[in-house]
Amino acid sequence: MTEFDGAVAIVTGGASGLGAATAALLDERGARVAVLDRDVVAVPAWYFSVKCDVTDAEQVDAAVAAVIDHYGALDVVINNAGIGAAGDVAANTDAEWHRVLDVNVVGIARVSRAALPHLRRSSRAAIVNTSSVVD
Repeated sequence: MTEFDGAVAIVTGGASGLGAATAALLDERGARVAVLDRDVVAVPAWYFSVKCDVTDAEQVDAAVAAVIDHYGALDVVINNAGIGAAGDVAANTDAEWHRVLDVNVVGIARVSRAALPHLRRSSRAAIVNTSSVVD
């Protein structure tokens, strides 16, 4: 028995990179995993996957609702979806910075807001927000 046995976990951006590794670790430790990503083609079939763009509040609400319909509960949210701007600060327009912030910051708020009513019913609720840097 592990700390995640039976827990339901959402991983945003879980189709690749750190998100996919996080989904695999949660699965290995007994969680029932739901992956939310813009492209779910590469998501292993044993995970419940929902196509979802975290910049779209309606998609986020529908994706969380689909997870609840599928699993009946929610215990953990891993806010992992993220993007970076290419180049330095001078190389990007305001529109590009708004896009980055919409995914990396506001997306976290959207997913957390949609999940919160369900997490409040869990005795082991957790929200984890990830970040990374590129050298």
